[in-house]
Amino acid sequence: MIRIQFMSKQSGFTLLELLVVIAIIAVLIGVLLPAVQNVREAARRAQCANNLKQVALAAHNYHGDHSKFPVGWHLPVDVSGRQTGGTNLWIALLPYLEQDNLHQQWDDSDNRKNVAGNSNGTWAQVLKILVCPSDSLPEPVVYSAISLNPTWSWGFYGMSSYGGNAGKRSVQTGGPPHFSRLTKDGVFFVDSGIGMQDITDGTSHTLLFGERYHRDPEFDRQQPIVWNGASPIARWGRWAYVANAGVSGNVTLSTPVMINYRVKAGGNLAAVEDRVCAFGSGHPGANFAFADGSVRFLSNSTPLPALQALSTRAGDEVVVGDF
Repeated sequence: MIRIQFMSKQSGFTLLELLVVIAIIAVLIGVLLPAVQNVREAARRAQCANNLKQVALAAHNYHGDHSKFPVGWHLPVDVSGRQTGGTNLWIALLPYLEQDNLHQQWDDSDNRKNVAGNSNGTWAQVLKILVCPSDSLPEPVVYSAISLNPTWSWGFYGMSSYGGNAGKRSVQTGGPPHFSRLTKDGVFFVDSGIGMQDITDGTSHTLLFGERYHRDPEFDRQQPIVWNGASPIARWGRWAYVANAGVSGNVTLSTPVMINYRVKAGGNLAAVEDRVCAFGSGHPGANFAFADGSVRFLSNSTPLPALQALSTRAGDEVVVGDF
């Protein structure tokens, strides 16, 4: 018997072919990765815009019940002249943000009750609607025990990515003598009570809320030098803060500088203060809710005069451009 055996040649990749395949895969990844990142950022930006839409709706519902927007911040004193508590715009809006139970727990006369419970206390709650997905918050809950502040204010705080529009200048240092630096030309400020009738520039041309951003390495490097005792940038934006004049930098924002302003090397106290109350975000611009309830995105290139005109409620400025 003659046995015939066929030998098959085994195929395989050569080294050159393997390198070509790897190169093609690398190119595809290089093309697809930015596209995926862009899609994710678009989704985060849309979620942020929706958050601001809901916050603006809450403010409008509050206005419907009270004929005015909530106070920016109020720091009452007791009969002996001491401040032991307070309130601000976020606390006032809690029932309109489906947080009525949290609002009922709040005590604006004795903050020791609000801080009770440590990281589970009233102050420490993180409200998802107040956090932008693109905000690089290293800690959504922070502990604050600054020696310059009253001990009843020491405790855990939930963070926020948004602030009410205070106008051209929202100053956060010092006590009542320094309140004169506040322009009070926005919607939310100390003891404010602004109604629709007060927004004579037009509700579609006046900011109501906007974003803040929590990353600025140069701010954190300079802050201990030029503003000893203040918080690093990641700890500004505590929605329940009512301890002192610093509440203005935690719950409101303003327009002394352009969108997404960053502290530069060689800065001073003024530059650091401007950064604290500057609008900004993890986007190439920032989302804003306007007084008419609409939400619009303003780019980093928005001219400062136009941004400031949008931040005043009755400045009679002419806003040139599509803003």
